Amino acid sequence: MRIRVWLLLSTLLASFSSLACTLTMGYRTNERMPLIAASPNNDGLYVDFYSLVAEKLGCELEVIRGPKKRVLKQLKDGEIDFYPGFNFNEHRALFTYYLENGFPGGDAGISRQDFPTITDLSQLEGSTILQALGSPNFVRNLEAIKIYAVPEMTIEKAVGLLRKKRGDFYIYNHASLNYYLKLHSNKDIKVHPECCGGVEPLYLGFSRRSEHYQEQANPNYLPDQELSPENFPVQLKQGTKAYQLQQLLKQMKQSGETDNIYRQYY
Repeated sequence: MRIRVWLLLSTLLASFSSLACTLTMGYRTNERMPLIAASPNNDGLYVDFYSLVAEKLGCELEVIRGPKKRVLKQLKDGEIDFYPGFNFNEHRALFTYYLENGFPGGDAGISRQDFPTITDLSQLEGSTILQALGSPNFVRNLEAIKIYAVPEMTIEKAVGLLRKKRGDFYIYNHASLNYYLKLHSNKDIKVHPECCGGVEPLYLGFSRRSEHYQEQANPNYLPDQELSPENFPVQLKQGTKAYQLQQLLKQMKQSGETDNIYRQYY
């Protein structure tokens, strides 16, 4: 009898622990198919993938949508645990820890068909670059560059601005660009696959103020080298949910599970 009671209590406690663990994902309101639909619809690869990841960690996934500036502030304040696909820069690294999510990353560019083929960003000097407000400035080190920034930029909006000659070039995730152009007839739009460094790891940004995060000094950090997700002054403490997430994402990538899920959408 005591054993049965103990087993029942253990089951209830395990269930309560699982329900008590919530991982919160934040994302802007506009769509980025096939990753996520326009708010309030969260359907897409991100929710399917990270719901599975959360379940494997004994947690539930909660999704919060909002204007990107608000979501980034919530990430900075620890009100949101992570942003699912996050480009690295030193400012964001002050409040974000970067984890490889296992998806292929890297950017490409699009322009009107009459624009010269770009294989290096330096060739964009003198051009007008389209980008979303608050997004990383890929061409900040170039001279004679004009930036045309609008809130909640989408690929569709960028294509429209290119056609209206409000800008010359738009840089975005290569997989998302290819997916959009595959679904839409855009013979007047040119893709520049070699403009921006090719395929690179894709990261999620985990809030350094999240209740699931703790850090410690990284003994392998090289302060005389450029700051990057691979060369960072701190590392995750073992036993935290953020650390468990990091290890799980590595395991899913190595086993091929992540690639199988990714191919279902792309």
